Amino acid sequence: MLLFALAACSGNSGRSAVQQAGESIVLYNNDTPQSWQLYVRNHEQDMPVKHSANVGNGMVKLDTVKTDDRGQALALDFQESWSSGLYFLGEGVNLQPFVANGILEFDMQVEAIDRGIVSVSANCTPYCHRHFRLREWAQENVGSGWHHLAIPVRCLVDPTADLSAVKRGFNLETGGNGKLKVANIAYRRSGTANVDCKSDEQLALTPAPLNEYWSTDWWMPRHEEKLAQAKEQDIEVVMLGDSITQGWENGGKTVWSSHFGDISTLNLGFGGDRTENVLWRLQHGALDNVSPELVVIMIGTNNTGHRLDSPQAISQGVAAIVDKVKKATPDAKVLLLAIFPRSAEAADELRQNNEQTNALLKQLAKEKGVMFDNFNKQFLTANGELTTTIMPDLLHPEEEGYEIWARQLEPYIDKYVRNDTSQ
Repeated sequence: MLLFALAACSGNSGRSAVQQAGESIVLYNNDTPQSWQLYVRNHEQDMPVKHSANVGNGMVKLDTVKTDDRGQALALDFQESWSSGLYFLGEGVNLQPFVANGILEFDMQVEAIDRGIVSVSANCTPYCHRHFRLREWAQENVGSGWHHLAIPVRCLVDPTADLSAVKRGFNLETGGNGKLKVANIAYRRSGTANVDCKSDEQLALTPAPLNEYWSTDWWMPRHEEKLAQAKEQDIEVVMLGDSITQGWENGGKTVWSSHFGDISTLNLGFGGDRTENVLWRLQHGALDNVSPELVVIMIGTNNTGHRLDSPQAISQGVAAIVDKVKKATPDAKVLLLAIFPRSAEAADELRQNNEQTNALLKQLAKEKGVMFDNFNKQFLTANGELTTTIMPDLLHPEEEGYEIWARQLEPYIDKYVRNDTSQ
């Protein structure tokens, strides 16, 4: 979840961790209470920590260090890590009484973060339902010493979840390159927050460029490149989406050339994009200089994968995109596609979140007067399994997957672009 508006304040408490709801649950205050075990991790390994440890051949290091004014702190150094961090694991504490008015407070000092990301979450079972994003805050406060953060507990947990026995009480998620210290970590049943979060709906609907450590080098240049392409070519088809759509330029390039090599296409797929990032691109001219025959939209799987946004929030974000597309290209046919399946098993939580979103998107398309298609079964086995033959990472298609997509897309291009009246 996003934040902002930090007020300077400080303080800590030395109370012991409790298993049932008390006034405080202390996870770290000069040491880790016996009821919690500290871990450091990367994408391949989780390691328990007493004083120091490293994983990934030393690419992720955690040390306990003494400070002048914050007592003992945890120093995390992560380099070239796709996914890393630290967390506290216990037998379970009841966080439910902390949701209404409670805070999670801790002190943080950021030494480097420009090429990294940091966020906080709790109750990951196994997916974290709420991420309190700190990248922008960390960028603003890098090198400026210690800061005290007090985050509303409601920003960290799904209010519908069972919080009676939360085992992962504090989860600091990092990635890329960065150095930071954290100290004096505790939940308070009541307290004054100095940051706040946006709802899923606000995040999905508020236009914003993609600001991830792995996207800053290429995302804006790609946007500028696509604006220039739109001016230079007579575009017939626009493909609008995320990395799955962008993949037509890479793993799906041969398939596209085979099926649609005669079609002038503007590929507006941007890896990592969520609904708010597409809205920003549309707001900043992505379709200003085109008059296509057909616009194909598929977006939302990163809202699920990055933040586990609710289906309702994702649907609202897609609705805003459809509105902008229709306004920018009033003469085009608009085809809204169901979000493709992800994860191996049909029961996987991320797959289910997308499927619930797709049900809303079908109704949305009807209300907005645009076409809708869901051919997800074509990617799956008879029992609903997604295999690595179709999507090697269980998210992005490879050539065979793009061939399936092309066959499903061809009737629309034949009818609305090639003007084949037999379709």
